[in-house]
Amino acid sequence: MMSLEEELIRQLRPSTEVEERLDKAISELVRLTEVSISRTGSPLEIILVGSVAKGTFVGTPDIDIFIQFPVDVERRELERLGLRIGQEVLGGERRYAEHPYTHGTFQGFEVDLVPCYKVADAGQLRSAVDRTPFHTHYVLERLIEGQRDQVRLLKKFMKGVGVYGAEARVHGFSGYLSELLILTFKDFSGVVKAALDWRPGLILDVDGAANGGGNSPLTFADPVDAKRNVSSALSLDSFCLFIHACREYYASPDVRFFFPREREPWPMPEVERTFTARGTHPLVVVLNRPDLVDDNLFPQLQRSALGLRKLLEAYEFKVMDHSYAAGKDVRVAFELERDALPVGRLHQGPPAWTANADEFLAKWRENGLSQPFLSEGRWVVYVQREFCDPAALIEQKGSDAALGNDFRSLDGMRCCSGPKVYRTGNLPVLSKIIDKRENWRV
Repeated sequence: MMSLEEELIRQLRPSTEVEERLDKAISELVRLTEVSISRTGSPLEIILVGSVAKGTFVGTPDIDIFIQFPVDVERRELERLGLRIGQEVLGGERRYAEHPYTHGTFQGFEVDLVPCYKVADAGQLRSAVDRTPFHTHYVLERLIEGQRDQVRLLKKFMKGVGVYGAEARVHGFSGYLSELLILTFKDFSGVVKAALDWRPGLILDVDGAANGGGNSPLTFADPVDAKRNVSSALSLDSFCLFIHACREYYASPDVRFFFPREREPWPMPEVERTFTARGTHPLVVVLNRPDLVDDNLFPQLQRSALGLRKLLEAYEFKVMDHSYAAGKDVRVAFELERDALPVGRLHQGPPAWTANADEFLAKWRENGLSQPFLSEGRWVVYVQREFCDPAALIEQKGSDAALGNDFRSLDGMRCCSGPKVYRTGNLPVLSKIIDKRENWRV
């Protein structure tokens, strides 16, 4: 009888049909790219990188093909020719990392066609993507028999838990980092057991040396570029959630860590009852969705949500929690301690013995909601609060917040609060605040 992990590995291995389709698509992509390159008259090379090249993908993979340019080619020319080749081969759309590349679909697979420089080693990088071929070579050279299955198992565990992916939506473990963890701890069980004792500030390398005192939750030195932290995108919450998941899985292994149930929004009456029981007040800000791919949308959405939260807090609205969601539009929800503030607030003035004390008294004797009075040696006075209603604050001052570039105009913005907040369109973003269950407990 197979163990849980053996059965999972059997399920996660790509089928013969998928591998044959993948090989066929790659061969044709390479052929078309070679034809396009021949038209440029430039000595460019093609290299397959990423999880497909390393044989560590899970599910339907993305195909990553890099076009390597000589280092003496100017960046502008690299971008021009790289995009031209991408357009001829894929059509697709232009996307941006450190420089533009082409994304499209081909024979049922998502494809990235990326120009880069062919440098001698990682110490001579001209752009960040130049490092990727070295990552691919490093992992291919060191993975031994059976470890590809262990990488797949670890990746699926991280996906199920909700910590896989270095993008802004997740701030989790990248595919390359998961491969390095398997190389370091030998197999999935080794990673899980090691994580039981992890603490924030952990410093690791592929030789298994572990130290504390790092400035990030996890610092993992890139073996092809020692100055780079492979886990720089990993947030403290994702790091801690992984540790927690490993502890729970170690105590009680279950398939739901790898294949969690689909999380459904809570019924709206239950959402409303929960906020009422807490005595807190939800506020939802609705915005038009910019025409951006997720990799560009979510960093801006995260920045905008934090910017609006700081705006609320600057005007003394206490924010308990916030969440955001993107569908046909974009919605940011805040859970507030109070849905309104008093008209009056206490305004602190200077110490009574300072030179500007008289100026403070002259200003506020006629303009305050009280006469100035002394408290701990300082003059204070009740003044009228500028905003008592959080929705009015965002509607009038929202553009002053630190927002993502494509949200700064606040196109189509509207705020929902009070009874109006409990509308069907707000259910997904409100549920994210209410439903804090771990994925494997859904």
